[in-house]
Amino acid sequence: MIFKELIKKKRDGGKLSRSEVEFVVESYTKGETPDYQMAAFLMAVFFRGLDHQETLAFTDAMLRSGERVNVEVEGTIVDKHSTGGIGDKVSLVIAPTLAELGFKAPLLAGRALGFTGGTIDKLESTGMKVELNPQEITEVTRRFGFSISAQTEEIAPADRKIYALRDATSTVESIPLIVSSILSKKLAVNTDAIVFDVKVGTGAFMKRMEEAEELAEGLVEVSKLYGKRAGALITEMSQPLGRFAGNALEVKEAIEALGGKPQEDLLEVTSSLVGLLFQLTGRGGFEEGKEKAIEVITSGRALKRFLSWIEFLGGDPDVKVAEKVVQVKAPVSGYVAQINGEALGYLIIELGGGRKRAGEPIDYSVGLGFRKKIGERVEKGEVIGEIYYSKGSPEEFVEKFLKAFTFTEGEVERPKLIKKRVV
Repeated sequence: MIFKELIKKKRDGGKLSRSEVEFVVESYTKGETPDYQMAAFLMAVFFRGLDHQETLAFTDAMLRSGERVNVEVEGTIVDKHSTGGIGDKVSLVIAPTLAELGFKAPLLAGRALGFTGGTIDKLESTGMKVELNPQEITEVTRRFGFSISAQTEEIAPADRKIYALRDATSTVESIPLIVSSILSKKLAVNTDAIVFDVKVGTGAFMKRMEEAEELAEGLVEVSKLYGKRAGALITEMSQPLGRFAGNALEVKEAIEALGGKPQEDLLEVTSSLVGLLFQLTGRGGFEEGKEKAIEVITSGRALKRFLSWIEFLGGDPDVKVAEKVVQVKAPVSGYVAQINGEALGYLIIELGGGRKRAGEPIDYSVGLGFRKKIGERVEKGEVIGEIYYSKGSPEEFVEKFLKAFTFTEGEVERPKLIKKRVV
């Protein structure tokens, strides 16, 4: 095959065959195709798109470039993936909850990406081991019913190379390329069913509902074509999820939630995802699964499992948070009208809780607390949040925190948390 001809075919809106897609991925991964030609191909995809069959072929070619994870356990193996947001600690709560309900949940997770936090960074705040080989994942899942570990470099190496070029060529936002990037890693595990938590709003990568719907439908349909039972929830991320954002702070909040005191929004998203897994696996209906998850979480049944898991992998659940704390007070009386989640995410990075460049060390102890959400009434001078910091100017941090909030005199409707279910 001639790579230039495939660029032209996609540029002109043609559909690529499976063998043509495989050639594109394999020739670039092996170094046989130069960056400038692959960049042209990616830009053609950005403007012309890929249909579900092409996306499946692209996903499979990247998946087959690396190792697979075969978790050798009995029972129904399930997975959950979030597209990322501010204060999103759902994985920490849902994994032990699923195990308590009899599922096996070996989750592969990532580190912080852009302004959103990463599950692995949160877990590393405990000092626990997060990089496990397939045998260790199997052992941990057999012992605890779940595992959360880092995606290894051996999984989908083609995706890493292609993603770096996407980042350099402004083609990251292509929905088919996002779908194939996510699934080339998630489908590497021998799961029976997978649920996707697609975030939408100011604190998510998808800002508009139309984008979130396209991504959710792509993830579900391509997963089904691959032979997986899959579903998605589109959930609210126009404001942080839960009470805190920041690595150690979110671990503390997850422990509090599993101990029977979850924030309402965290409980709603987590239990709804469990309900969807019940529906997908035939364990029961959506509402039945949701109710059972709520019972497990609010009763505190899964907490011991979670704490024992952290300790088994060498971690200390009693994480340390920054000792320096400054309160943020409302500048006016009124209602919270909007929250810029992305701005808050970048504030956490400025505090040292995220990375400006890949591989940078981070301060796990810093982060933000939130006492008021969209639609809630505030009085001038009332505390609406806290900033946990180790160094820097607290006055500047407070100013940036307040810039992320918009207040209005009239009442504001609270945003709907679960916006759509895709199955």
